[in-house]
Amino acid sequence: MRAQLQYLLLDGFDPDTGELALRVRVDSEPPEEARFLRLRLHLGRSGDPLQPLRRELQTHVQMPIPPLWDRGLKIVIRAIEDELGAPEGRSPSRYTWVQTQLLHPTDERKGTLNHPVARQAEVLWDWAQRTEKEGNSAQAIELLERMLLLAPQHGPALGWLCSLLRREGMIEELADVTERLLLVTPDSPEALLMRGEALLHLRRHQEAGETFARLLKTNPVHPLAHLGAAQARSLSGGDPCPHLDAALELDREATLSVLRETFDYRIPNRLPNENTYPADVLPNLLGVSAGEVDAFRNERGLPVTGPEGCVRESELSRWVTIQNRYQLLPIGLHWLAPTPRHIPELP
Repeated sequence: MRAQLQYLLLDGFDPDTGELALRVRVDSEPPEEARFLRLRLHLGRSGDPLQPLRRELQTHVQMPIPPLWDRGLKIVIRAIEDELGAPEGRSPSRYTWVQTQLLHPTDERKGTLNHPVARQAEVLWDWAQRTEKEGNSAQAIELLERMLLLAPQHGPALGWLCSLLRREGMIEELADVTERLLLVTPDSPEALLMRGEALLHLRRHQEAGETFARLLKTNPVHPLAHLGAAQARSLSGGDPCPHLDAALELDREATLSVLRETFDYRIPNRLPNENTYPADVLPNLLGVSAGEVDAFRNERGLPVTGPEGCVRESELSRWVTIQNRYQLLPIGLHWLAPTPRHIPELP
């Protein structure tokens, strides 16, 4: 299969070891067989520092090094050597710019070298768009992160990066980037919503609730914000129903779908002396069959947890209340928490 060089991406320079890390994207036919050649060039030694790259290209793709790469890498190496000779030249922060450099094998306009910073950012943006269209979200994320080293307050890039991180399930990274995006666009509903969702996944429930409340101050009829606020309040042990009522009024179909499929009925903070119920007593408590309990557990979020399969009283009460209030089941459940055996005396 015929190979085609796409670009050379510099991964960084380590001033302690003198290693310049890079990778070469090689596309083959069919196009989905893209791969990377990764290697390190050792600077400060005798001989040709580009020899490892020449050898790698000749071995794996039977090609010489493109003239643009030969010239471009020599320019980068000269710039690094000048930095090393300057005061504080061993500081890694001086070489962050290396990670922003991308060299095209035949067209200088599609590479970053020798262009103003704004144009370098555009080049990386264009490559990120191309890689996402190819279905490679992880590579698009990496290119956007490098672009943001050049343009850290680029709102569209931050927003796009958030969407990609959310799609890829990179929740911790999403929380960090939404915080950066909100510094640029403080009242963005999309940014606030994504940040609130990320904080919920990270179990930072109080911060999530504050984020959804911030969104509702400017968008009081935002159904997804009410759903997020309800989830945050529920996970914190509060009553989610006021927000669920509002969400139901604004978007009934979406609210019922969330309550049936994705709402988390757990309450992380355990109440003192709280009762728990084994799963095998739930049919009698709820007045349903064992098969229906299994369906509630597997399909409707009934929070049966632990190796013994128990339900905490607070979580069971929350689950039954919401199922009945919003008529999520074909039948009503008539369970109520039993009267405690010991009623504490009033002070």
